[in-house]
Amino acid sequence: MKKKAFTLIEIIVVISITAMLSGMIFANIRSGGEVSDLRASSQKLTEIFKQAQMMAFSGKQIAGLRADGGYGVYVNDTTTPSVYRLFVNDNDISNYAYNEGSDTVLREFELSNNVFLDAVDHFFIIFVPPSGDIYVGTQSPGSLLSLDEGKNSLLTLRHRGINRYAYIEINSQGQIDLRTP
Repeated sequence: MKKKAFTLIEIIVVISITAMLSGMIFANIRSGGEVSDLRASSQKLTEIFKQAQMMAFSGKQIAGLRADGGYGVYVNDTTTPSVYRLFVNDNDISNYAYNEGSDTVLREFELSNNVFLDAVDHFFIIFVPPSGDIYVGTQSPGSLLSLDEGKNSLLTLRHRGINRYAYIEINSQGQIDLRTP
């Protein structure tokens, strides 16, 4: 009577296939978590942009005064994790830029540890009531841009662990769109 058994080659093939499948599953789980971090961070930042916009357009008052210089969001990508601030442009309302230490910070947030701005270190956007003017800039000299008719501003976020991007686009009418992977 002949005994039935697996050969060494069959066992090695089964172990190899199992190892490859396990590796692929682990990589997908890890990458899925990184995509989730990128989506969550970009959605949160988009909501803060919309909050600043609503505060400006609704005439929100701080300490009984209307913020004539507008409400904005400033993102500082030189820290880890990246920090962003919801602020009142109340220091020098004619320059429409974020002034560290002078403008009133209402709240401070952090992006996920591995999510950062792509291509710029600083970014700000200011929504000015009641005209609805929108200004964006990057703290570089000459970077201030008024979103006049037909202009758009695009902010790109990236995750350090994967080659995926999220895009926040603001157009001159104030529409804020988020595109995530």
